Amino acid sequence: MGAAVLVAGSRGGIGGAVVAELERQGVPVAGFDRDEFDVTSPGGAESAVEWALSVHGEISGVVHAVGMSGRRLGDGSVLDCSDEAWAEVHRVNLESVFRLLRAAMPVLVDRGGGSVVVIGSGLASTLDDDFLTVAYAAAKGALVPLVRSAAFTGARHGVRVNLVSPGVVDTAMARRAITDPELSARLVDLQPLAAGPQTPGSVAATVAWLLGAESAAITGAVVPADGGWTLR
Repeated sequence: MGAAVLVAGSRGGIGGAVVAELERQGVPVAGFDRDEFDVTSPGGAESAVEWALSVHGEISGVVHAVGMSGRRLGDGSVLDCSDEAWAEVHRVNLESVFRLLRAAMPVLVDRGGGSVVVIGSGLASTLDDDFLTVAYAAAKGALVPLVRSAAFTGARHGVRVNLVSPGVVDTAMARRAITDPELSARLVDLQPLAAGPQTPGSVAATVAWLLGAESAAITGAVVPADGGWTLR
């Protein structure tokens, strides 16, 4: 059995697409979601890594695809965002990335290299009244220095760490934008390459490429796989 890729959030929209793409390429996958190992809580990431090693023996890559929107908790503009939304969105979208990096990178260092891909968001670097959520933007934006710091540490050990930043993707989390007629119509212009919401598969293809040997010279990068979202 070959080395596996550990995928956190494997039953989500993007995470599930990543699993499907890797399996299509014949890559062994150790996928899990928060009901199995909660990487947002202390010890969860370590338990997930231990489980993957016990099943597959070796890990060659890691994908962090756990995320949430805080709108239902009160995320919005800086004038309106609730304390609960700010804290929970940062715990899930930022702190869990740190926890998984800390747990998984030593395993990749010990094996002499590997690749980590974190799912960010193009919404962290653009501002728009229809998509203004300060907690989400701040948490996803903070992934850039976190990923760069991890990439700096990992590079001397052959471990690459990169961030993929999609735009609005056709997943349950983006249901508001996809089902609202006015917002949905705007996406055609906001994401011209996708001509609407992106497919999870289009993001997964970029993730799979960053995990593979073809991207061996790339680390610490923010890859805007966003259909043109950040061009404005």
